[in-house]
Amino acid sequence: MAIFTPLSIGRSALLAHERAITTTGQNIANAETPGYRRQTTEFASQDQAQGFGVRVVAVEQAIDRFVEAQLLRQESRAAGAEVRRDVLDRVQQLFPVEGPSVGGALDAFFAAAQRVADRPEDLAVRGEFLARAEELAARVRALSDGLAREQRVVDDRLRGDVDDANVVVQRIASLNVSIVSAESSGQRANELRDQRDAALLELSEFVEVRATERENGSVDVELESSGMALVIGADVQELAVEVGGGGLDGSPVADVGVKLASGPVVTLPGNPGGRIGALLTLRDTDVADRSAELDTFALALRDGVNAVQTDPAARDLTGAVGLDLFSASGAADLSVELTDPRSVAAAIGTNPADNGNALALLDVAEAPQAGLSGATLGDYFAGLQAAAGNAARSAEDEAAVESAVKSSLEGRRDAVSGVSLEEEFTDLIRFQRGFQAAAQLINVSDRMLDELIGLVR
Repeated sequence: MAIFTPLSIGRSALLAHERAITTTGQNIANAETPGYRRQTTEFASQDQAQGFGVRVVAVEQAIDRFVEAQLLRQESRAAGAEVRRDVLDRVQQLFPVEGPSVGGALDAFFAAAQRVADRPEDLAVRGEFLARAEELAARVRALSDGLAREQRVVDDRLRGDVDDANVVVQRIASLNVSIVSAESSGQRANELRDQRDAALLELSEFVEVRATERENGSVDVELESSGMALVIGADVQELAVEVGGGGLDGSPVADVGVKLASGPVVTLPGNPGGRIGALLTLRDTDVADRSAELDTFALALRDGVNAVQTDPAARDLTGAVGLDLFSASGAADLSVELTDPRSVAAAIGTNPADNGNALALLDVAEAPQAGLSGATLGDYFAGLQAAAGNAARSAEDEAAVESAVKSSLEGRRDAVSGVSLEEEFTDLIRFQRGFQAAAQLINVSDRMLDELIGLVR
């Protein structure tokens, strides 16, 4: 039986090197495949009880689990930062420094008031003043409407992202089933694992998650912020949208939660991170705060101007006490109440040529407003413009930083898991030589066997 040992060794070497060549070919073929991880063939020597030779223990993926976990978290941060950059850039565009704007309309309004003070009896000048007041109110309403529309766009995108995230969650659970089934025979389903890891990375764009692998090869996926499970083996708990409070446009916005396997939806206790978390913050904080600040400005404008216009000593061209110029419950409905130019109360007393109250109206422009924490109307709105610009620039810087960190981690991952064609070509030659040597061993053993048979004859 000893004469057949070289044949057995040669056979095992042929099979092992053929498997190694196949693995190398798979690496070369998928060198440009997104998400593919380089595979390596692990050899082990067979002991005497197994008949000597070599065997393939496993075909392993080249993975740095620490880097993979970092990249999973960083994907969420980079995706969230990108969303913040895009939305806050659009919000900034609603607060232009140059061109038609609330700030420009405010300056034009007080410039028209100056002309009323210069020519208090001129109906045309008074008509222009009312027109500038209407333009200012229209600008404020348009800005408020722009913020409301931006909030609605963010809410709609949030709902869409929840649906898209659930598609990925279902895919991960399905891949869990396929991997467990494929690996029940003891062989690793590396291609399926690549697909699942790519799905986990895609899911992390929507929400920040952590994945824990079970002994059977499946993974459990939880939200990093709350620990609520999305995938447990083959079972899924999807993200869900419920009707929440009213938005800036009066329609409800979405509350995001997790639909438990038992049926009820549990509202997320914390920010889930990723794009969904960023959209929630943008909708409920960034955009809503800009709108609330604009409301504060509109009410201060209303109160400051109306206080002068309705001063008991103020008189319009008919000699009557002045009426409110503006009405508003907020920026969204700021409007001009007066339509008759004669109703502008420019005088103090009954002399129509008096401009005392028009001069008082001019003082409103430079007067500290109690409703604006002592700021003037112009300074307060300029602060809103600056805040919108600073937020947009900060978001752009944050997105650049998070993208750079992500790129760095991707480089570290690719250094471990990526395919180097030069290395694969070297391995291919090495395994080919091994295959040729095994074939030569079989050839030698065959000749030895022929000679032995010849001696017996």
